[in-house]
Amino acid sequence: MKKLFDLAFGNTTWTWFDIMWPWIGLGIALVILILLFATNILRRDMQINRWRDPAWLSWLAVTIYMLHQFEEYGVDFFGSRHAFPDELCKRLGLGNYPACPIPHEFFLYVNIPLVWFFAALSAKFSPKNPFVGLGLYSVIISNAMAHIVVAIATQAYNPGLFSAVVIFLPSFFWLCKVCFIEGRFRKAGIAVLIATGIILHIILISSVLIFAKQKISGSLLDFIQLINASTIVVLPWLGYKFLNNRQQKQNIKSGL
Repeated sequence: MKKLFDLAFGNTTWTWFDIMWPWIGLGIALVILILLFATNILRRDMQINRWRDPAWLSWLAVTIYMLHQFEEYGVDFFGSRHAFPDELCKRLGLGNYPACPIPHEFFLYVNIPLVWFFAALSAKFSPKNPFVGLGLYSVIISNAMAHIVVAIATQAYNPGLFSAVVIFLPSFFWLCKVCFIEGRFRKAGIAVLIATGIILHIILISSVLIFAKQKISGSLLDFIQLINASTIVVLPWLGYKFLNNRQQKQNIKSGL
């Protein structure tokens, strides 16, 4: 495969797809944005405003996460290209590329299955299971907090911070208001989403650190990210099922 990154950034082994996937994602995001705001294709409940429709909000999550990925891996707020890989390596004490040992394809395994497959799949089936359709918001809030904590600790910008503050936080707070506080879902569902995001990030970072200590192979590291991406579907489904079962038991005890 042609090494486009060699031409732009010197002697590295980044492939064309390593560099171009966030641009592809940006194009997909723009198409979804048109469908979201110019059509009713992605809506489920036509009796309410689209901004309050869980199915519509599920697709909005896919779109805004692709925009966030572009800031991280495409062009960041200050114009740097493909900046997040070096940022992650630096924060984990692994040095910048080419010294950083994290395999280049790791970033593909983290991002593409999560957003392009599992998040899109859950949004597609949101009409059947609206809460699971909101699973990507678990990563939206945990990722936003990670960017903000790093920025506060370092007193500096990091790739992805702008979209985390300007897009991620408001979208999550709006979701909490219209889907949980106003009663469509149980408020405990917010905790399920937050816990899901925390678990996903713990698995991600711990697997990288274990790999850096040469305890697992690069192939296993990549496979873990593929499985980890499914947590945005599996954990919300299990968590909300648990909440429903607990509510049913409480209703039975109360004689309802």
